[in-house]
Amino acid sequence: MADFCKYVNVFQGCGEIDLPEPRGIAARWFFLKAGCGNTSPAASLPYSAISVGPFSGGYPTGYTDHMPNSHSRPPRFEGGKGLLGFAHLQQSGTGAIGYYYTYAVVTPRYAASPLRRVPANETAAPGYYAATLEDIFCELTVSGRTALHRYTFGHGGGEVRVDFTNNGVCIPGWEKQPVKNLAVRLRDAFTAEAAAEIEGIRIYFAVRADAPLRIEDGMLVAAAPESGVVNLAVSLSPLSTETATARVAEPLDFDAAKAAARDAWNRALSKIEIETDRDEIKEIFYSNLYHSLVKPADWSGESFLYGDGPFTVDLNTLWDMYKTELPLLFAVYGEEIGEKICETLLRLCETLGFMPNSIGLSDEYKQPNGQARMLGSYALVTAYRYGLPVDGRRILKNLKTDLFAPDKRDFTETGRCRSHTFLLDMAEICTLGANLAKELGDTESEALLRPFGELWKTAYDPATGLLKNDTGYYEGTLYNYSFRQMADMDSRMALAGGRERFAALLDKFFGYGAPETVQPTDPQNYAPVAAGMELGRFEGFNNESDTEAPYSYIYAGRHDRTCEVVRAGMKYMFTTGRGGIPGNNDTGALSSYYVFAALGLFPVAGQDLFLIGSPFVKKATVTLWNGHTLTVTADHADDEHIYVKKAAFNGRQLPDFRISARALLAGGALTFEMTDRK
Repeated sequence: MADFCKYVNVFQGCGEIDLPEPRGIAARWFFLKAGCGNTSPAASLPYSAISVGPFSGGYPTGYTDHMPNSHSRPPRFEGGKGLLGFAHLQQSGTGAIGYYYTYAVVTPRYAASPLRRVPANETAAPGYYAATLEDIFCELTVSGRTALHRYTFGHGGGEVRVDFTNNGVCIPGWEKQPVKNLAVRLRDAFTAEAAAEIEGIRIYFAVRADAPLRIEDGMLVAAAPESGVVNLAVSLSPLSTETATARVAEPLDFDAAKAAARDAWNRALSKIEIETDRDEIKEIFYSNLYHSLVKPADWSGESFLYGDGPFTVDLNTLWDMYKTELPLLFAVYGEEIGEKICETLLRLCETLGFMPNSIGLSDEYKQPNGQARMLGSYALVTAYRYGLPVDGRRILKNLKTDLFAPDKRDFTETGRCRSHTFLLDMAEICTLGANLAKELGDTESEALLRPFGELWKTAYDPATGLLKNDTGYYEGTLYNYSFRQMADMDSRMALAGGRERFAALLDKFFGYGAPETVQPTDPQNYAPVAAGMELGRFEGFNNESDTEAPYSYIYAGRHDRTCEVVRAGMKYMFTTGRGGIPGNNDTGALSSYYVFAALGLFPVAGQDLFLIGSPFVKKATVTLWNGHTLTVTADHADDEHIYVKKAAFNGRQLPDFRISARALLAGGALTFEMTDRK
């Protein structure tokens, strides 16, 4: 197998954004969110239940010196570049979701070691992280649901400590719930167990070392032997102590685990093989594909909510993931993780009586929907449209359960919501559900859902063609949510005054003919952000609220504009290195957007539809979830030939720049004839 891991920069998105100076239309957009990707260099597997990485206490993944931030450049905290050790479970790309993991902090040290030490010679590859603290060479990898540590001390007197009391970041004022009811005990001289309540659920830990363990001040301590090398295995489980302990009982073979982790990543990354003349594109592409596959985490068989069976967590930003990341997982990785995601969403709804918009190893799932609604149903319908073996009738049953959950009575009883975005979410999924019911011959469900599906029209102002300005909007303004793809885009454009006026509204939104913007840089000053929001401008690819909007030009007959906007964004807002992701990656939502854009595709959530973009790789060979193969070729893949003169699938031209998802996922050849002219 080819080594795709060599193209991956695990550190991409870990730091403050460092992007090319935007030119042309890209210089007219306005960033709303903070300028950092919020990824972690932690060692993990694809959809990894366990991860292990450097811990500084920084926001939000436990890495870097970033403080909590929501706009401009991230503020920094003193000492944050120094590490406190290495922690288990890290979020990837998330922001203020309410919990951050970073449990069981392992610290290699000497008696005189300072609290924080700046790492030297940091290196990372998929499934592996290494750095030097003082003269201690620290290595991390993962095997199944176990993290493996190897510490090589430069001189005698070293020890390794494991602290189970940490929860979250280490920034004053941002402390999380303290670890409760912690119990630590030795099982034998080399094995220890711990259990605690963290973020509302019980977590069970197991630790095994190749040096004797002792308990000191509530922590585990292993003294380094004469060889100077300490190997440590750490596992955890939301199910039981026995489950975690059984995993660490396996032999500690760090090098074999490291090699197996790289093999696992190569298998995952090989599902999409690209050809390009530009090496930097390969690095950006495979780094983004990597960050698209870190989450969600597969904890199948260890659900703390409904027992045995599939259980995927860290669906923490579903309002972003449902647009691009979940379609990517369904289309390419359906058997590995997509089917498990679907079963998790269905079981959650059947267990709880509603479908959470966020699920992790936390009781946060109990919180009402405050950012979006019913996006789990969008994900399920998307999977169904892609041909995954998920029962359509069961989807409908759970869709209706979620629709009539108590927190959605405003919509079902009054036809209004406190935000028009909620109304659009719910009305559109009702239309998509009604369409599914019609196909299945379920006339009762269709009759129930169809009228709710018409309510989306009440959210728009016919005078402006945009959403009304009489409710709040999460992470944006009415403009950012006015250009999503609807099932009935003809009616949507008619409401805006027709195709030409709809295109004109899009032009204004993207800044055609407008002066360049200045991005805010001071995290302590919100005034420039507020002023920028008043522009009603596209947020670039700094946030996912409006990332589908470039493709709405297609419905107005302006595919050229789609090409201009998407290609500008991919050129100026994704690059190599720690600053290479243009904003909070939101559990892989931005990185998966890049993957689709490189292939010239965009998935429309919940619909049997892909929209055609502007590819910038010469060729891609995609192994689809069902074993079929999709090949994508473009005759010119450079920065000049951005317009699509002709797109065809299996020889059939696609004049409207749209293709059925079912047809695409049956496999075949998607070909692009590119041009440098509109």
